[in-house]
Amino acid sequence: MADCPIHCVNIACAQPHFIQENESFILTLIGIIGGGVGVLLSYFLKSRCTRIKLGCIHCERQPLSAIDIKENV
Repeated sequence: MADCPIHCVNIACAQPHFIQENESFILTLIGIIGGGVGVLLSYFLKSRCTRIKLGCIHCERQPLSAIDIKENV
């Protein structure tokens, strides 16, 4: 058997897929995106939005009246 140069060694092996090579990066990216969506949704739920439009992130808000504020205090 002839000696094979070092650059020929990986040719016979199956090359890993994109996901296998970058799985930690993909998981980190999914976590960051999921966290951002979670923060946006919690902001919308706590901000008294009456209408939420996620196309360009729009929130119509109805502020509390002075009577409502006095009753809650």
